[in-house]
Amino acid sequence: MKFKLLLILLLPVSLLQAQLLKPLPDHLNKRILIAHPTAGNINILSTLSNKGLLDLDSIQLVGLYHSKEEYDYAESQAVLDTLKAFNMYLVELNDSLYADSLFQKNELTDKFYELFTHSVASFFFGGPDIPAALYHEEQNPLTKVYDPYRHYFELSFIYHLLGGRQNHQPKAFLKQKPDYLVHGICLGMQSMNVATGGSLIQDIPSEVYHGNESEGLDQLGENEIHRNYYNHMPENEKRGLSGFHFHHIRFKGNTFTKLTGIQKKACPMVNSYHHQAIKKLGKGFRISARSMDGKIIEAISHKTYPNVWGIQFHPERTDFYNPKNKVRFTPKGEAKTFADWLDHESMSFHKAYWKAINERLRKL
Repeated sequence: MKFKLLLILLLPVSLLQAQLLKPLPDHLNKRILIAHPTAGNINILSTLSNKGLLDLDSIQLVGLYHSKEEYDYAESQAVLDTLKAFNMYLVELNDSLYADSLFQKNELTDKFYELFTHSVASFFFGGPDIPAALYHEEQNPLTKVYDPYRHYFELSFIYHLLGGRQNHQPKAFLKQKPDYLVHGICLGMQSMNVATGGSLIQDIPSEVYHGNESEGLDQLGENEIHRNYYNHMPENEKRGLSGFHFHHIRFKGNTFTKLTGIQKKACPMVNSYHHQAIKKLGKGFRISARSMDGKIIEAISHKTYPNVWGIQFHPERTDFYNPKNKVRFTPKGEAKTFADWLDHESMSFHKAYWKAINERLRKL
């Protein structure tokens, strides 16, 4: 018994921590970490795989979440139980996290490092508002925080991956593996920005366009609407209107040209569902796309790490690639599928976007 105990004590810390992850089966060659692995996000990844936009046959997906998050991940496991051929499992983290220790070495640092060293990419999806105190601002009454521990976990993990202005120690994990891929969508991009020391516009309608979304859209142009405000008017609550909206974006720099082959002067229409946006850029980021009026940052990319970028819009919606559902934006407007709302250039851009991510993952 003493001999066995001595062997355990002598094992490297990394080997003990590696038990957080299951060994890779012989037919899989890399891991991708998925933060906030909800039932909806799992179905999104499954759809992208089934449509040939992401080749996940040789990849192990690991869904990560903190035990104190509000979401019931039993729903996620129930979905995974129906996807027998889908290479994904869930990992719950339960070490303590506090708002004042996110951007420094903390109780999860060693596990974050273990997850990083045994994976090639991390994905961060959309969701609700980040507590404003985490970027040192007073919280706007229109900022709604529903799941603080989700933000604590994701912000701290991203900070450990990329570093930030808040604290120069510990060193960013990506300094050891610069080609590691970090991708954020909507809240995911905002989290990347806040985690690296940036801040947010807390409410686009009131702070940028000097209005209230409950008043509707009549005072705004089509490219100034970042979620469907008609859906937030009390008289429209039961009309079944879409919560999101479509608008065009304008590229800045050559990030998207390199990524998808789309011409820099192109202005594709994207799916938008947010009332917050980046204000001050986080450390190391540059702007890669803006709204047509230039007031809202629609994409960022990292100056040092070539596979780190985030987008404010939603290319992951399954209706882009399986356009069965019809959506309607105004009480008297026509309901149409995504394929009918978007032109050919915009639809092609979304498919090219995922194929480009797939190609980068293939090379890692």
